[in-house]
Amino acid sequence: DPRASATVVGVFLMVLTISCEAVRTQSRIVRASARMSSLPSVDEVKAADFRRAVAFAPSVCAALEDDDPDVEPVLTAMLGSSDGIRGFFVQYLTDAELQKPDSDEQPRALLNAMEHAPEPVLAELMVMNVVMPIATSLLHVRNGDVAMAESSRLTARRATAIVSATRPTAALTDLRCVLAACDKSAGNAAASVGDPVPVERLEFWKQFCEKWQYDEVQRDLIADVAGALIDAWGA
Repeated sequence: DPRASATVVGVFLMVLTISCEAVRTQSRIVRASARMSSLPSVDEVKAADFRRAVAFAPSVCAALEDDDPDVEPVLTAMLGSSDGIRGFFVQYLTDAELQKPDSDEQPRALLNAMEHAPEPVLAELMVMNVVMPIATSLLHVRNGDVAMAESSRLTARRATAIVSATRPTAALTDLRCVLAACDKSAGNAAASVGDPVPVERLEFWKQFCEKWQYDEVQRDLIADVAGALIDAWGA
């Protein structure tokens, strides 16, 4: 009977669909359980040095990817120190498999955690995360390493997006100092708007560029990005 056969096939397909969905659900549960067990505790990240922070960062980033509600207090604690900030962003800015860093909006848990981070420390490291991969990408281009150049550009794009999304006051100050250190005429123009550029911060970024031996072309690229961020800030 064709109708009976069709009914049997329909039931079979329905059972198969339910079974596949059950498997997918179980897989999600397993993955969530694995992430939950691997997510470090608040006390662990508070006590972590840079090396341990780097080791914790993948599980924290995975929890961000899944919108895990348990990640915010852990991330807040992690971003409470320089080692934690550096360790987290080493992963978040460079892992090409992550999707959240490239989304139109940064995860709310990250934005909330950054609000509690020590601003001068966070701002300095955020600006470094913009400056350094810009300069490094040019080195890779000169060396003919296309893959590494693109990796550096990815890091710079992600870091720039985070600075744009959060806009801490100390980061604006450092960006203006970076602009002044890399492009004297543009820096003087930027310094004439709003508060004067702090001499100590300007000297810090001058020495930073000299330490890493950034040449004129690298400094021009850095100045272009710093100037664009300042303009977008409306400063």
